[in-house]
Amino acid sequence: MASTFPFRLVTPTGVVFEGDAEEVSAIGPLGEFGILPDHINFITSLVPGVLEAKLPDGTKMHWVISGGLAEVKDSAMTVLASTAESPETVDATAAAAQVDEADKQFSTLSFYDPNYQPAQEALQLARARVEAATLKTTAR
Repeated sequence: MASTFPFRLVTPTGVVFEGDAEEVSAIGPLGEFGILPDHINFITSLVPGVLEAKLPDGTKMHWVISGGLAEVKDSAMTVLASTAESPETVDATAAAAQVDEADKQFSTLSFYDPNYQPAQEALQLARARVEAATLKTTAR
């Protein structure tokens, strides 16, 4: 059994990360999932959240992604994300304000409202930014 696998994180603007990983975890529509070496072939959509990669040297890298696709094929993982931002770029105060605003908007919508899903995704993304800001402060 291999101890690492090739991992790529790609956005429309280019490759954000490319290298070996021991484990990658992300959030799909059915919840959080993890990928380890020699994982079966797998594809899923991603919802806004924090993507984490544990590297061979034991460090963990995090990105806030706004959605996309994850594919594992032939023991290699590729994530195609709409956007990916590192925790260092997240302003904790602005992220908290985004959660309040997104929660306020989301709480007034009916499930049948056409704006329900975009509002839900905006709330998930705002919460992921708050989580990333916390990761940034605990990593120091």
